[in-house]
Amino acid sequence: MTATKSSREMLYLLAGCEPEPKLDLLLSLTRITSEPTIAALKLHYTTGLDPERCAARHRIEPSNLMRAQTTLNSIMGVVEAIKELDWEKHLAKLAAANARITELEQLVSRAANYLYEIGMNEELEQQLSAAISNSKEHAA
Repeated sequence: MTATKSSREMLYLLAGCEPEPKLDLLLSLTRITSEPTIAALKLHYTTGLDPERCAARHRIEPSNLMRAQTTLNSIMGVVEAIKELDWEKHLAKLAAANARITELEQLVSRAANYLYEIGMNEELEQQLSAAISNSKEHAA
């Protein structure tokens, strides 16, 4: 998008920084079908060429390109919101898994202490200690 974009709207797509397959996927979520407009969008977002020059190169009105940029940016905003929701869900699952690992480590530690107190052999104690160490490494 250009610098004339409203300061209240988040810019999700950066000129010259977007891969064409990403743009293809985003475009598939829109009703943008004009080949010259699509070509101008791709040129702008993959190379960073000024939007007015992209519009001129593909013989479209700059206002049509700006409207398509706004549409594409809005769709990207929805995609980012979905990713944020998924990330929060992932973090919640990760926190639950870490809590369960801590519970299991405490249980194994108590079992090892009990076995030590009742005089179980040292080999079993070493195996339990190794299991605790391994679980801590995997959690980190």
